[in-house]
Amino acid sequence: MRDVIIFGMGQVAEVIHHYLTEEGGRSVVAFTVDKEFRTADEVLGVPVVDFEAVERRYPPATHEMFVAVSFRGVNKLRETKVAAAEAKGYTLTSHVSPHASVWSKLVVNPNTIIMENNVIQPFVTIGRNVIMWSGNHIGHHTRIGDNCFIASHAVISGNCEIGAGTFIGVNATLRDNITIGTRNVIGAAALILKSSDDNAVFVGAATEAARVTSDRLRSI
Repeated sequence: MRDVIIFGMGQVAEVIHHYLTEEGGRSVVAFTVDKEFRTADEVLGVPVVDFEAVERRYPPATHEMFVAVSFRGVNKLRETKVAAAEAKGYTLTSHVSPHASVWSKLVVNPNTIIMENNVIQPFVTIGRNVIMWSGNHIGHHTRIGDNCFIASHAVISGNCEIGAGTFIGVNATLRDNITIGTRNVIGAAALILKSSDDNAVFVGAATEAARVTSDRLRSI
């Protein structure tokens, strides 16, 4: 396998480094970011190089890349950097945790990571440049579009269509047989029971603090 460069140097990049090296047995030889955002010369003991010149030191012919950028800009930033990496000629790597339960015929597309304890049921399709954090349930026949980010413990029921660029927050629940438009933001603990338009935003209800303080509780 080719050595890997990770685009990014923040927490997401550090997490991706862990999965690629510890689970995937890959050799990560460098991090890279745009020159104006490079704030250190190394991360986790690995050199950080300017993206503008990365191909001269780590040629695309002998290296792959993973763009480890979060859902910033409703996934637009990661989508843009994926396109920039491919324009330089890099093949984008992917990773499926061995601790995920994934149906055997799933096609894993470029710049996609499926972390531990995800359940991917039969006949699911997942687009390119999708980040799936740990512990989600993706029901049968669901179709996840390109450039999505699914945070932990979301439940997407069977035969759903998830539009490209959508963000789904922790503990969100989507009922079966619905279509989510492109570039939706589905917040933490949101419950989605019907299809949505493009660019829709759903905010989960926050739990309010009780009037009584913990030092006045009679029992717990």
